[in-house]
Amino acid sequence: MRKITRRSFLAAAAACGAAAALSACGGSSASSAAASSVASSTAASVSAAADGQKFTVGICQLVQHAALDAATQGFEDALTAAFGDNVTFDFQNAQGDSATCATITNGFVSSGVDLIMANATPALQAAQAATNTIPVLGTSVTEYGVALGLDNFSGTVGGNVSGTSDLAPLDQQADMWSGCRRPRRLACCTALPRQTASIR
Repeated sequence: MRKITRRSFLAAAAACGAAAALSACGGSSASSAAASSVASSTAASVSAAADGQKFTVGICQLVQHAALDAATQGFEDALTAAFGDNVTFDFQNAQGDSATCATITNGFVSSGVDLIMANATPALQAAQAATNTIPVLGTSVTEYGVALGLDNFSGTVGGNVSGTSDLAPLDQQADMWSGCRRPRRLACCTALPRQTASIR
């Protein structure tokens, strides 16, 4: 059996996060197949730790919601499949309060978790503010550049923050609107007031 290092654990966690996000967003069959492939290859490449090294993952989820719950559950399932009993989760729900996200992530930093999974924009913002050393994986985040206040965002956050985006392909949406045969009388856009990334 291969020894699990912190680096291989974090790589597997990132792959599991991507797989969970793809499946939670109800992606196409190709997305689901890709998620299954990522999860399978991760499980195959990283076997259960022979040396008994344990990892703790702190999960901060903004609010209970079907899509967020599915992303969290998929992430936990994929890591459990890859690492078995060598990974434990500290799941905490902020009940829709951004200030509670900060309290939760600061608690994770104080307890020395190995990884923080931030589910939704306010959870990601709180985790990024809480630590620059513990790896942070975000999911259910639309635009990392806006959420984290990054100028000239190129698609890569850098540092200790990574994750998956739920940003819809805007070019395809524009094509859909331009392809409408009826005259457009009213176009509306929905924004979630608590999600700063959806307002800009």
